[in-house]
Amino acid sequence: MVENLKYMKYLKEEEPITTSDGKSIKVFHLDIQDEPEVFEEWAKKFRRNYCSDYELEKMAVAIKISPSQYLKDYKLPSDDSRIGRATMSGDFGEILVSDYLQYIEEYNVPRTRYDRKVNKDTSTQGSDVLAYKNDSSNPMNDELMVMEVKTSASMNRTFDAKNKLQLAIEHSNKDFERFSTSVVASYLRLIETDIPQANIVKRFLNITDEPFKVIYGAVAIHSNHSYDINVIKNVVAQNHRNQESLRLLVIHSFQLMDFISQIYRKASEL
Repeated sequence: MVENLKYMKYLKEEEPITTSDGKSIKVFHLDIQDEPEVFEEWAKKFRRNYCSDYELEKMAVAIKISPSQYLKDYKLPSDDSRIGRATMSGDFGEILVSDYLQYIEEYNVPRTRYDRKVNKDTSTQGSDVLAYKNDSSNPMNDELMVMEVKTSASMNRTFDAKNKLQLAIEHSNKDFERFSTSVVASYLRLIETDIPQANIVKRFLNITDEPFKVIYGAVAIHSNHSYDINVIKNVVAQNHRNQESLRLLVIHSFQLMDFISQIYRKASEL
């Protein structure tokens, strides 16, 4: 059963954008409301991408610091440096897309990119989002979704003209060569922490002997400062290896960087 998360109601689908070469881009407005109870649920769920309740309790006691200080010092990106804020923005976008695929499109999306970072202020290498779906009637229809996510949350208007979706499409081409490495890395993490999820991912370790569908996607997440339909509709996907089946998605939200900072602050308290 898919978990009912109240904050997912903020993702409101809008009219799709059709590119100049005829591809359809799915568009969502992340319409965040002032609802403290929903915000707290979201922040706690968000924090668990980086640190489980069990780890938080055990490590805070072991190091003899407060849970909040443990999260700030060891787990969550820093809000007081350019690199940390860029990582916050990128991680937020990836986690939002993971939530969308898991709770709206009903894929399995194990969270293995954020909880064992060597440097909390840098992004994890590999494919941004991996999502899995099994077809019990025909394993040949099992799906691996590989999403490249680019986030433009800055309030600096010099970034307005930059086409993040085009960049995501170009970088998605790299996933053709690296997704299998990312799947293996995810599986190795899961066999230590979540056997049921590991068993789901195990089916996708060998595409040669056990074929499945691989679907590529490119996602751009924008603040109101960088969301520009006229720029987005000029993306070109013809150089992508899987241009015919490539999924394109855009999410935009008002004052996005302010909200990202707020949710990280709240996450450090929960």
